[in-house]
Amino acid sequence: MSNWIYGAPRIAFISGGGSGIGRQIARALVGEGTSVALFDLKVEAGVLDELRALRKRPEQRIEVFNVDISKAADVDDAVESAVARLGAPDFAFNSAGILRTALFTELPAETFELVVRINLLGSRNFAAGVLRHMPQGGHLVLVASLSGIMGGYTQAAYCASKFGVVGLAEVLRLEQKPRGIDVSVVCPGEIATPLLTYERQHGSKVTEALNATAGVLTVEEAVDGILRGLRKREYMITPGVRARLLRAMARKTSGLLRWMTDQTLAKTLQAQSR
Repeated sequence: MSNWIYGAPRIAFISGGGSGIGRQIARALVGEGTSVALFDLKVEAGVLDELRALRKRPEQRIEVFNVDISKAADVDDAVESAVARLGAPDFAFNSAGILRTALFTELPAETFELVVRINLLGSRNFAAGVLRHMPQGGHLVLVASLSGIMGGYTQAAYCASKFGVVGLAEVLRLEQKPRGIDVSVVCPGEIATPLLTYERQHGSKVTEALNATAGVLTVEEAVDGILRGLRKREYMITPGVRARLLRAMARKTSGLLRWMTDQTLAKTLQAQSR
C-alpha cells in the first residue's frame, strides 16, 4: 500500500536528475512505479540503465532531456517534448543548482550572476514549464536550502539565489492552491553531494565551521527525510534534526541565532590567526 496521501506519482519530471538529490529521488519514484523524465545538462548512460532496472511495471517510461535549466525557451521545449512522450506530470521536482563561494568583495559579478541564473531563474523556468501542464492534484517541489533562510559566510550568491527560491515558492503556494496544486520547498543543510565536494575543495574553512552546526547528511539520509515530507505534502521540508532546529531558530529566534553564529565566526577566525 502506498504511503503517499494521494498515492505515488504517476509521472514525475525531475531537473538535476543526473546526480545527487535528483537522482536519488528518481530512484525512489521509479521503485514505486512512477514514469520519470530527467532534465539535466548531461545524464550518464549508467544512470539511465540503473533507473530502467528498477522499473516495477513494463509500461513505465524513463526518458532523458538534455537542457540548460537557465534558458527559459529551451526548458519550455524540453518540457513540451516530455509531455508528448510521457504525458502531463502530476509531480515535478527541481533540484538543478550550483554553488560558488567567495567573500562578496572578491566574488566576480559574472559568478554571482551565474549562480542566480541557474538556481533562481532555473527554478522559475522549470516551474513555469511544468505548471502549464500539471493537472489538478499535482505537486511542484523546488529545492532551496537552509541558505535560503539564514545567511552563510562566503555564500552571497548562493544565499541570494536560495532566498529567492523560498520567496518564489511562497508565491506559487498561494497562486496554485485554487488550481488544486500543492507546492513544497526543500530547505536542507549540507548534503554529501558534488556541491559539497566542490565547497570543501574550494571554499573557506570558516564556512565549513559555521555550517557544521547543522551537520552533514548522506544523500540517502536526506532523501529519506525529504520523501517523508513530500508524501505528506508538507510545504517546507528540512531533513535532519539539527537542520530543522536551525531552521526554527532562524525563523523564530533570529537574534539568538545571529549571536551564536557571530561567536562561532570569532572563534574560528581567531584559531586561524594563530
